[in-house]
Parts: sequence; structure tokens; C-alpha cells
Amino acid sequence: MALDIDGTITDDQRLLHPRAVEAVGRLNSRTTVILVSGNVHCFTRAAAVLLGTSRTFIAENGGVISWGEGEMELLSDPAICQEAYRRLKEVYPLAKKDSRYRITDLVVESNFEIQEAESRLRGWGLEADLVDSGFAVHIKDRKVDKGRALAKVMDRLGLSQEEVAAVGDSISDLPMFRVAGFRAAVANGVPELKAKADYVSGEEFGPGFCEIVDYMVAEEMI
Repeated sequence: MALDIDGTITDDQRLLHPRAVEAVGRLNSRTTVILVSGNVHCFTRAAAVLLGTSRTFIAENGGVISWGEGEMELLSDPAICQEAYRRLKEVYPLAKKDSRYRITDLVVESNFEIQEAESRLRGWGLEADLVDSGFAVHIKDRKVDKGRALAKVMDRLGLSQEEVAAVGDSISDLPMFRVAGFRAAVANGVPELKAKADYVSGEEFGPGFCEIVDYMVAEEMI
């Protein structure tokens, strides 16, 4: 299972939901859980350790893949994000969120018109995208996303599409849905994601994830 963190196994304040933690524990005894987060590498690794999930995980919206304990692969060019930030800063009052531990992308407050800013990036010929996670806006290398990173993980681990499930809530999780065989969204997910889901929970956030796990167990998927 490729599993998003914020908004999927948390509550609306980004706190891990106790029931979701228990559900991840159930999954760990049945399958391999790979965390796929927009957050930084060190945060995602800490979450993997605390949740007992695989040490192979994806961070920074696909910009970073951690291959177990010793190897890290960068899929993004940080210079693209820096230049996009510099140009957008000339037009909008961008406010950076804490980026001390970020390796590839940049994160800013969602205090500007995102679609207009994306149009400007294309007009400037910059290969950068803006992704609204619901908690912040990520400035990222356009060729990088969660789906591309997940496809690389699947290829290296020898997993077919039918063997992989993806669970998420935000637009940044949509690329995962394109490469996974089973796609599930929690009820608080964005409409674009839920429209592509094979299953949408009735409950929101962590409890919704628990519902998805229950469904997969009942259907003998895991």
C-alpha cells in the first residue's frame, strides 16, 4: 500500500489519529506499507519508524525516494524550484514555510492565487508546478510527482500495478492513482481525487482510512 500521511491518517490539525495508527499496525502484518508524503525526508522517515512501516518511502511529493536505511535518491532539480520562487516572489507576497530540512521542493503559504501563478510560470517557460496539499502550496519540479516516484519503487521491488493500492486525500495523490491497481480516498479528499477512486470512505481523515482498511480486508485484497 502506498499511503499518504497528512489528511489521510491524521485529523484536520495534522495530528496522527489513534485509530489510524492501529489500522496501519494491522496492515503491517498483512502487507508492505510505503509512506508517500509531501513532507520532508526526515519527517517521513520518523513516521515510518514510529508506524513500523517500510523504510523504503517517498518524500517531498516524489522528489526524494529513500531505499531502506542507507540509500536516498533525488528525482528533482532544486534549482528549478528556487528560480520559480524568485520569480513569483516579485509578483506575490509569498511567505515561505519552514524549509530547513527540504532537499528538493519549496513550501509557501497559500496566500495567493494559485491558478494565476501557474499560468505565469508557464508563460515564463519555467518547468515548475504548484501543488496545493490543503495545508500549504508546494513549488516543485514539473517532472516530479508521487506517481513517478511510486512507479520507480514498484519497478525496483518487482510489483505489478495489480499488486499496489494507493490511499490519499489531496490533488498531489492523483498521480499515485494513475499507477496503482486499487485507489481509495478518504471522504475529506478533493473532488478530483474522489472521482478517480475505486472506493471513497464515508468518514473523513483517520477514521476514513480505517474504513478503507476494513473494506480491503473484507474484500480479501490484503
